[in-house]
Amino acid sequence: MNHIYYSSVKSRVGQIFVIAGPDGVTRIIFGEKGFRNHIDGLNGASVTEGGAAADMAGELELYFDGQLSEFKTPIDVSEGTPFQNSVWMKLLDIPYGETATYREIAEGVGRPGAARAVGNAVGANPIPIVIPCHRVLASNGLGGYSSGIDIKKVLLRVEGTLS
Repeated sequence: MNHIYYSSVKSRVGQIFVIAGPDGVTRIIFGEKGFRNHIDGLNGASVTEGGAAADMAGELELYFDGQLSEFKTPIDVSEGTPFQNSVWMKLLDIPYGETATYREIAEGVGRPGAARAVGNAVGANPIPIVIPCHRVLASNGLGGYSSGIDIKKVLLRVEGTLS
């Protein structure tokens, strides 16, 4: 049986839940409904508060307070496809307070014509904020955000890239 850890933090974008397994944080979820749906789908896994999830929750508090620009708690993206993982790892290269376009990410992963596929991978990011999908913009504006454009705007404001 799998053992899963969780923790939560209240933030300026609402309640955020962190899920972690034995190899690190596997998911960040905005809102209790999404968290409950995720937990219900774990098929009997043992779920306990603490572990790496609590470590990441503490880091998220510091992030929202403007005291942290780089996360240290290990993450685990082993559930992604090889292409998704290449995109997510490329997102980690976007520095705090900076942005990149979908086209730039596509070029960075060696798929210059795959901006839409990159957009799909960005939208499937299981660990938002930490894997900074909010830093990816469309060539003609903000683009979308899987958890809502208002959350993307708040995250960009936290980092000083949007006024």
